[in-house]
Amino acid sequence: MSDSIQLFIIEPLDPARHRRDEFDCGVTALNDFLRTRARKEMEAGTSMCFVMVPEADPTRVVGYYTLSAATIARTVLPEAMAKKLPRYEEMPATLLGRLARAVQMKGQNIGQRLMLSALNRAVSASQEVASLALITDPKDEKARTFYEFFGFQALTERRMFLTMKQAEKVLSAL
Repeated sequence: MSDSIQLFIIEPLDPARHRRDEFDCGVTALNDFLRTRARKEMEAGTSMCFVMVPEADPTRVVGYYTLSAATIARTVLPEAMAKKLPRYEEMPATLLGRLARAVQMKGQNIGQRLMLSALNRAVSASQEVASLALITDPKDEKARTFYEFFGFQALTERRMFLTMKQAEKVLSAL
């Protein structure tokens, strides 16, 4: 690796341009999603997939994440938070469904860059279409620890959340 700083672009997945078959994050389910399901879900309008590519090699995927609309049952929200909200049964949310970085990119803060991009995109979208929080379902303890670093808290046994107001604070702290 040279001393030069590698620049990256995060953009919507373009199946005709981005080389998905070469992506390997070390988790078969996440690799398979990018290779076989991401395009279909985008076409169906059920999730949006954003890929990170090196500026010098814009067809090579080094990471990705997905966002989609979701809801949070009012009954699972912390009581102090729920008391301050309208009495709807469900609150609007944004689901961070998947987030993965290529194994060969370990140690280059790709995961953090992807997360900050997802937070920024979710906060921006929430200013046009209301969303109370970003929610995610970490696959294991390592992923849970990663999300906790950004301020995500337990919502249910398997789901975590970060309010959009908290996400704004994370972004403004940069």
